[in-house]
Amino acid sequence: MWNLVKALLIGGLMAMQGWTDEFDGAQLNGRWRWHAPAGGSYALQDGWLVLSTPQREKGFNHWSGVFDAPMLLTDLPDGDWAAETTLHLSDFASDGDFHVGMAIAVSERYLWLWGIFYSATTWKMTKPELWLERTGEARLLQVPLETRTVQLRAEKRGMWLHFFWRHNERMPWQEAGKSLAWFAPKQIGLIVKTWGNGRPLTARFDRFRLEAMPAKDEPIKVSVRVNPQKRLNEISPLICGQFIEHLGRCIYGGIWAEMLRNRKMHGSVQENGVVENWQPFGKNTRWFADNVEFFVGGQSQVIEGTGSGEHGIAQSGLDLLPKGYVGRVIVKGEGVSEITVSLRKDGKVLASKTLKGVTNRWKKLPFRLQVKGAVSDAHFVIAFSGKGKLWVGATSLMPADNVDGMRKDVLDAIKDIKPPIVRWPGGNFVSGYDWRDGIGDPDKRPPRWDRAWGAWEWNDFGTDEFMKFCRYIGAEPYICTNAGEGYEHEAAEWMRYCKEKGYKVRYWGIGNEMYGNWQLGHLDANKYALKAILFATEMRKVIPDARLVAVGVDGSGWGNWNAIVTKIAGAHFDLIAPHYYQGYNPNDDSRQIYTVVIGSPVRIERMLRETFDIVERNKPKGKRITLAFDEWNVWEPHQTQSAGFESFYALRDGIFAAGVFHAMHRCGDFVELACLAQTVNVLGAIRTTQTQVLKTPIYWAFWIYVLNTGKWRVACDVDSPIGTTPVGGETPVADASATLSEDGKTLFIGLINRHPESDIEVQLDLGNFKAKPTVQMWQLWSENFTDTNTFEQPEKVKPTERTISLNEAVNLKLSRHSVTVLKFER
Repeated sequence: MWNLVKALLIGGLMAMQGWTDEFDGAQLNGRWRWHAPAGGSYALQDGWLVLSTPQREKGFNHWSGVFDAPMLLTDLPDGDWAAETTLHLSDFASDGDFHVGMAIAVSERYLWLWGIFYSATTWKMTKPELWLERTGEARLLQVPLETRTVQLRAEKRGMWLHFFWRHNERMPWQEAGKSLAWFAPKQIGLIVKTWGNGRPLTARFDRFRLEAMPAKDEPIKVSVRVNPQKRLNEISPLICGQFIEHLGRCIYGGIWAEMLRNRKMHGSVQENGVVENWQPFGKNTRWFADNVEFFVGGQSQVIEGTGSGEHGIAQSGLDLLPKGYVGRVIVKGEGVSEITVSLRKDGKVLASKTLKGVTNRWKKLPFRLQVKGAVSDAHFVIAFSGKGKLWVGATSLMPADNVDGMRKDVLDAIKDIKPPIVRWPGGNFVSGYDWRDGIGDPDKRPPRWDRAWGAWEWNDFGTDEFMKFCRYIGAEPYICTNAGEGYEHEAAEWMRYCKEKGYKVRYWGIGNEMYGNWQLGHLDANKYALKAILFATEMRKVIPDARLVAVGVDGSGWGNWNAIVTKIAGAHFDLIAPHYYQGYNPNDDSRQIYTVVIGSPVRIERMLRETFDIVERNKPKGKRITLAFDEWNVWEPHQTQSAGFESFYALRDGIFAAGVFHAMHRCGDFVELACLAQTVNVLGAIRTTQTQVLKTPIYWAFWIYVLNTGKWRVACDVDSPIGTTPVGGETPVADASATLSEDGKTLFIGLINRHPESDIEVQLDLGNFKAKPTVQMWQLWSENFTDTNTFEQPEKVKPTERTISLNEAVNLKLSRHSVTVLKFER
């Protein structure tokens, strides 16, 4: 009885959810919703629905951030369904570009389009074809078309969309193929889009039919078969490296503990006579810059007291914790024997120190201030009382717990992800950098204008500081030399300096991105190769066994750069360095952006293989050249220079990072090192304020994989459904990588579920690995793939760690949009 009731209920629901529109009425059915933000029209004529777009340069498109193609949409039923319509194209311009047909929409900005396609300008076509595209993904399916009238059908069956066509009702439906639905569509309808010359177009539709179908609620099942006995390649321990550059707040405002801006009194002078980043303090005071009497950099700040009261300068915007702060001022005076340094808030003195011994010669006066409570937007003040004149040459303020001038909290966060190697100092910055400016007394190091990024370089963080940084976090140093505006003898001298100081630097880069016209000293491939030979020849005189890294590109781009450089200079370097940043259009639907980001590691893996193959074909006989993938990340469109290239990365970006790790595992026999760009603030895995350190999902991906990756990649076969993504192309829903410890006693398996809406069931076969009955598991997941950590919610996205049974591990349910790592002990 219950089965009969259930069948009647389902049948009634299907009848209620299914409907047909013959387009023979005087008005459009009320179920339709017209979407035409920029123009276009629809009409009912003689039993046809007519959709039209007028002439408009660049047309009415639905692609790459432009979503103004006119369309009619109606809601889809829950579960599975089928829809069909008849499309007739009466005429079109031979120099036009259009796609017209059935729209299956996740949203108005993200949809499949199944219908008649023609492109004279983009694809150089001579006649129309049937195409399937998804926003941002062209030609997913392609069928020759012999007539301008075609019947179209689409069916949703579980996580797949199936697409059919026929010329008339006497012909059986022909299945063109299917497409994985990363996101379940919510609406369906009819669309006309144009681009290129934007020629006018009219399309006619007859009879639209939509019906609900019984849903097959089947889980996504994946099998992963591991063979720990089959060791495929050794994984370099250097692939989880980091990259720091003198850019934005990566070092100054991030790693470096200095709290004051323009501490060397450099730069422009405001109308009030005070140098940039500082404010006047006190009354009966005159301020001006002195370019004759200065301590460093060609300028000092003069404070002249012309009457009673305090006279000084102040800097605001300081956030303080209840702790000690240390600093120094370098001053000289006339009629001034002592000064006061203080921290203040709204006129209240939080901490102060009187410094005596001011003379008419430059003197360095250290101080310590103790703050009792947390305060935001405090002021640092340098002042004296009474008449007199004070020259301020330089000053400094840091938390007392700084480590050799670096923030301990930032260092400890970096140390926790155990970077095996760190690249420095750039990046574009290095092509105008003179390493000699960054050694010696930090207060005497000259400020320089960094033309690469349009900012002051204070040279407080130089070679010695970088080596201390690497020593503290336990990383190997990797120095990139200036092959832009620099010369080979300067690079050799830099090497010699490091050697004499006892710094063990194995990896040295010969320039950065010299192929790009944004680079100071930009060169073409031939000229760069010749310059690289000069650099390598001089550098090997100092350190003969140095691992020298040449500038590379991704694949065959930039005029076949890799082939030319390798053929000319390949005998002189050991690694070549491609870079890769994944961007996206900010106007796209967040769900499309998700597929762009999580699918891009598939492309990265292809790129790494292509790059290595090019090098292999062009290298000198008997020479081994590997890859240094020393800049990679997601570069979000709002990470602009005006915003300091800063952003709060989302869970999807952590999934991306895990995918890159898996790609590098599979390319482990030729990827020798890799560096995330960058570590702090600038495209940062870590974000900071003056008092907080925030760890992004990318940071947590590093934390999981650095601690849970073995020495050997072992055979790992994944049987998973495969969809498509805009950048990656064919992209498996599930990805896995299995690695084995050096002693063979620990097996690590990384698992990624890329599907944003569905959990998947994984059956795991460990081969002959006899594991202990309990397994450690780490998972990176959050409710939404757009979830981020913020300073208000710093732990919204954070790995969970727990112990599970062996049976649960080999029959594992992977949460949607998640990363999971399992640790099996023999």
